[in-house]
Amino acid sequence: MAPEEEEKEQEERVFVAVPAEPRAARSTLAWALGHLCGGGGGATVVVVLTHVHVPPQMIPVSTLGGRFHASKLSWEQVSSFRTTEREKADRMLDDYVHQCSKVKVKCEKLVVENEDVVSGVVELIASRGVTKLVISAAADRQYSRKLDRPVSKTAAAIMQTADPSCKIWFVCKEQLICIRDIETENAPALLPNACREVLPVSADQEEDETKMELEFYDEVKEACRAAEDLMNRALKESGRRQKADEEVASSLQKAKEYEEMYLEEVRRRQELEAALDKANAEIMQLRQAISRNTALEESLEATIVTSILEKRIIVSGDGVKAGFATEHCLECAQVQAHVDYHGDGGAKEPEELVPSPFLGEDDSPVKLTAAAAFRL
Repeated sequence: MAPEEEEKEQEERVFVAVPAEPRAARSTLAWALGHLCGGGGGATVVVVLTHVHVPPQMIPVSTLGGRFHASKLSWEQVSSFRTTEREKADRMLDDYVHQCSKVKVKCEKLVVENEDVVSGVVELIASRGVTKLVISAAADRQYSRKLDRPVSKTAAAIMQTADPSCKIWFVCKEQLICIRDIETENAPALLPNACREVLPVSADQEEDETKMELEFYDEVKEACRAAEDLMNRALKESGRRQKADEEVASSLQKAKEYEEMYLEEVRRRQELEAALDKANAEIMQLRQAISRNTALEESLEATIVTSILEKRIIVSGDGVKAGFATEHCLECAQVQAHVDYHGDGGAKEPEELVPSPFLGEDDSPVKLTAAAAFRL
């Protein structure tokens, strides 16, 4: 027989079931290392750290921002995520490996996949012929002196359905709760309270258990106070949030009102700008008309003044006088047209005297009004 095979035959394997939660089974493993790996025989004890990995059914998809059932996704997405989760479970066992190495106990890691933890453990016992299994009877915080059977539903189910050839130790908080011993083939059906061995409890253990119970009670009381405090804080936070929501709604209403006021102001401003543009256009037209009228007035006045200055030159002779009178009549007509253009509104200034084509007794030109000159 080869040395390696002989060494394997001399190894005694103790399977320790560990849950998915990190460090949750440290007390269970500590009990196994202290009670089942202490030597006393030629066989070498090997601790097999056993974990049943349940493949996750809800797969997170970062691109879609949520979790989806595996049946709704592609095989590649499901396989990739489940492989990652299995690797995490395998790395989680490293903490227990370190715990074994500190007491110099040889250990192995074993991760099996199954949709149900109980089925995974039961199938593992049957397929590998496991004869020794250590499992947690309950969470450490549930430990009490009166605990004499598994409280965990998983542990209770394994106790009832596992192969009778496997001896199972149920441990809680480094204390042995009960043992399901190996049964013969003709033994009756396994009952929850059957085949247990309860170790005697010493006075020191009773004192420790009492102390643990008091500590557990204090922890529960502290947890209740913390829960009540969290509830009060949650109520206060809810009130603040409700008030903030009301303030937000009020602010939105005011913002809507201000927006309507702003739009109304913009509309009025546009109307005022349109009216202002119209008024500026009218003012420009008036200025242009006034400019044209002023140019016409200046032209007429310049014509009249020029005519008056020229005609003051007295020329003898009836022919000249007659011509002068004719021309002067035309100029007077222009003056009258200028007067008619401006109208008679407002106070009238004194009529200007214009020289006439007729000479007075002293041979000086007789000055007549524009109207008289026009009638001549």
